[in-house]
Amino acid sequence: MSNFNKYAFIEDLTNQLKTEIKEYDVRDIDKLDELIYEAIDNACIYYADCFDICKELNATDFTAYDIECSTINQLAYAVLFEFIGEKLDYSELYQLIKEQENA
Repeated sequence: MSNFNKYAFIEDLTNQLKTEIKEYDVRDIDKLDELIYEAIDNACIYYADCFDICKELNATDFTAYDIECSTINQLAYAVLFEFIGEKLDYSELYQLIKEQENA
């Protein structure tokens, strides 16, 4: 049974990013991107987690992504990056950043 749940991951990431924005740790889009990359890196540290990510997101083709994938870690990173790009509500996060700037 997989320990990785794509819905829980995106929900946790969204909540983490909102918290960071509200606490003024994120003041621009570059910092937001940095936190997203860090979350992906952290999720793809261990081989077992990478296999779970790939299984949950149906990643089996090492050539299907824009980045070179020659290891399971790289494949998990690529598929997770793509998943976040599709599912994360960037407009809501950008709006929250703007609201914090104006507060």
